[in-house]
Amino acid sequence: MIRIYARQSLDKKDSLSISSQIEFCKREIKDGEEYRVYTDKGYSGSSINRPAFEKLLEEVQNNRVSRVIVYRLDRISRSLLDFAKIIELFQRHKVEFISSTEKFDTSTPMGRAMLGIIMIFAELERDTIRKRIKDNYYARGKKGFFMGGPPPFGFDKISARVDGIKTSALVPSIIQYEAVRKIYDLYANTQASLGEISSQLNESNVKAPRGGLWDSCKISRILRNPVYVRADAEVYIYYKNKGCIISNDINDFVNELACFLYGKRDSNERKYTDVKEHVLSLALHEGMVTSQVFLKCQYKLDSNKQLKNTGRGKHTWLSGLTKCGYCQYTMTVVKNGSTSYGTYKYFICRGKTNYKCCDGHTKAIYVDAVEKIVRNEIFDKVRSIKDTPAEAVQAENAEANRLKIRIFEIDTQIDNLVNSLAKAGTVLTDYINKKIAGMDSEKKELINRLKECTERVQPDNTPDSLNKCINNWEKSTLEQKKTVAKFLIEKISIKDDEVAIKWKI
Repeated sequence: MIRIYARQSLDKKDSLSISSQIEFCKREIKDGEEYRVYTDKGYSGSSINRPAFEKLLEEVQNNRVSRVIVYRLDRISRSLLDFAKIIELFQRHKVEFISSTEKFDTSTPMGRAMLGIIMIFAELERDTIRKRIKDNYYARGKKGFFMGGPPPFGFDKISARVDGIKTSALVPSIIQYEAVRKIYDLYANTQASLGEISSQLNESNVKAPRGGLWDSCKISRILRNPVYVRADAEVYIYYKNKGCIISNDINDFVNELACFLYGKRDSNERKYTDVKEHVLSLALHEGMVTSQVFLKCQYKLDSNKQLKNTGRGKHTWLSGLTKCGYCQYTMTVVKNGSTSYGTYKYFICRGKTNYKCCDGHTKAIYVDAVEKIVRNEIFDKVRSIKDTPAEAVQAENAEANRLKIRIFEIDTQIDNLVNSLAKAGTVLTDYINKKIAGMDSEKKELINRLKECTERVQPDNTPDSLNKCINNWEKSTLEQKKTVAKFLIEKISIKDDEVAIKWKI
C-alpha cells in the first residue's frame, strides 16, 4: 500500500502547507491506487522522533507499505545520516521511495544511482564522526585525562576539572593501596611467582579486582600496568623500545606522574603483552611505585616466556595452533590410559593447569572432535581458494624483497651499535643494549613475516596442490596434515561449545 508523508515545521508565508504537499504527492499516484496520508505539523526535520512518522516506520517494519511519497527529501529528515538509515530500512523491506518535486524515485535506474551517491556521502559522514570521536578520545588521553571505565585496582575515581574541562581523576584507595605495593615488592624483591603471590593475597582475604579470587593473570595485569609507576626517563626508553607512541617529551618524565597506556587490541589478546603502536601518556596522578621496582618487574615478566606450543607434538596435527578461547593460553594434548574402548586424547588449557587463571572450560574437549571440525573447515576453505593471479605473486615477491632489505638495514645498524659499545660509557652502554634488543625484536618479527610471505607463493601451497592433499587426507601423514594446517591457519580458539579459526589467507 502507498503512504504519503507530509511535514511542516511552522506556519510561514513561504512554507508550503501540508495540504499543498499532499496534492503534489498525489500526482505520483495512479487512478485507483489506494493510499494513506501521515502528517506531522509543528515538528522539525532535525529529529525523526515525530508521532506520525514513527507510525509510518512501524508500518514499514511490518511490511504493510510498498511505496512512500514525499513532497521533498528534507520532509523525511534534514540529517543525512538519519535519511540514510531510513532509506536502508526501506530497502530491507522492499519499499520504493519517491520525492515528487525532485523526481527522486528508487524504482528507476537514475533514482537508484542517486541513492548510491547519497549513501556514499552518508558513509563519509559516519567515518568523519567516528574519526572525530577517536581524535577526541586520543586528545583527552594526551592531556592525561582518565579515559573512563572502572578505576584500576588501587585507585578511586573522583570528579575533577582540568583546563576548564570536566573529567575524572584517580586518587589512591586507602584499602587497596598497600596491596598494590605488596604485589610489586614481592615480585621485584623475592623469588615469589605470580601464583604464589596470588595465593598469599587470597590467604590474607584481600579482595581481587571486581570480586572473586586472585590468580596469576590478575597479578600480571597489575604488574604490567604503568598506571602505578612514577615514570622517569628509563620508563620512557623502555616503552619506546617496545614500539609505543609516546605523547609527552622525555623531559616530562621526572619520576613523579604515572602513565596511561591505551590503544586498539585484538579481543583475543592479553592486555599489555604486546604494546606496539599503543599510546603512552603521562597521567595527572602520582605513581605508587618507583621506576626501578616497576622496570625490575617488567624485565622479569619479559623473561618469563609463556610455555610455547611449538607444533612438534605427536598427538595431533593441530599442534602449535590451539589456544584457549577464554584466556588465550596454549591448549595442549594429554592422553588417558588405554581402556577397552581405546585411548582418549583431549585438550587442556595451560592457563588453567599452570597459571590458575582460567575457569572457562567445564568439560573435556576431545581431540578427535576438534580435528573433525577443523578438517571440514579446511576442506571448505581449500575449495574456495582460486588460483593465485600473477599480480598477487608479484606483489608477494615485492613484499618479500622489501622485508629482506629492512632486515639487512637492521643487521647493519646492530653491527654499528655493537662497534660503538667499545667506546661507550656505562649509561650509554645501557642505552645501546636496550636499543639493540628492540631492533632484534623487530628483526625477528620481520623474519616471521618473510617466512609467511615466502610460503604463500611456494609451489606446494598452490590451490591445486592443496586440493590433491585434501583428496588424499585420510592417507596423509601427521606431518603432511600439519603442513596444510599451518599454511592455512593462524590460530584455533577453543571453548566448550565453539571452535573458532583465524585464517592466514
